[in-house]
Amino acid sequence: MLFRSQARGATVIIMNPRTGEILAMASRPTYDPNKFYRYAEENWKNRAISIVYEPGSTFKSVVAAAALQEKLVRVDEKFTDNGFIEVSGRRIRNWSGESYGSVTFLDIIKESINTGFVQVGMRLGSGRLTDYTRAFGFGKATEIGLPGEEEGLLFDPKDMRDSDLATMSIGQSIAVTPLQLLTAVSAIANEGVLLRPYIVKEIYNSDGSLASATPTQRVRQVISPDTAKELTRLLEKVVSEGGGKRAAVKGYRFAGKTGTAERLNESGGGYAAGRYIASFVGFGPVAYPQVSALVVIDYARG
Repeated sequence: MLFRSQARGATVIIMNPRTGEILAMASRPTYDPNKFYRYAEENWKNRAISIVYEPGSTFKSVVAAAALQEKLVRVDEKFTDNGFIEVSGRRIRNWSGESYGSVTFLDIIKESINTGFVQVGMRLGSGRLTDYTRAFGFGKATEIGLPGEEEGLLFDPKDMRDSDLATMSIGQSIAVTPLQLLTAVSAIANEGVLLRPYIVKEIYNSDGSLASATPTQRVRQVISPDTAKELTRLLEKVVSEGGGKRAAVKGYRFAGKTGTAERLNESGGGYAAGRYIASFVGFGPVAYPQVSALVVIDYARG
């Protein structure tokens, strides 16, 4: 995967969305902890919790959840896409560069149409969108108990311009950790209930008896079960018919969202040309999700 994309790094996290249990967590590049001094400090990071990045279109699942919960949009509602939209003098284009014309909200999610999400984000407003973003766990460490966990970055709604709201609606102007994103999407899979993720499931004594077990820790109900089910149906369309077809698994029904975000210049001042963070987040089987997963490929080319 890293070779094909000529990527600088990657992380994969797999979680049980019904319990918060982390089933797998991996980062690349890696290092030998017995000889850590032979490796660059950047290699020591657990990218799942210690990098912050603009999530791009994977964050649109949160925007859709907020709009559906607030009843600001209907699945069959028609929008007009001209290929771009201007907000406060800033022109935002679709990732494909195309214009889709008259589209439903379902189409907007399936094809990840930026102009449609900007329109939906403007309906929500900076205050409500930020409130839902925080309710889904962004802007705060998940408290998973691993060292080096970042909190991410969120605007204060009072400081947001309309252009900031527009870009946040498509997953820019916000910085998250991979674990935050997976935890948030797992809440959608879990009928709208956000759980605290954990690493250690059980600890046993030397005689084989159980010393301790980590219980499922409910944080809050973010959206209603009905909203979560409706959004799950839409995200399933992304995998079965839309931009996430490569995530389809024969014989199973999965839901998910792709994302491609421009990478910020390490020296500051805008984005690095031709450098991207590519990702996919999803869960399934849809009828009763048993696994949720996030793959993030950092500094991918092409």
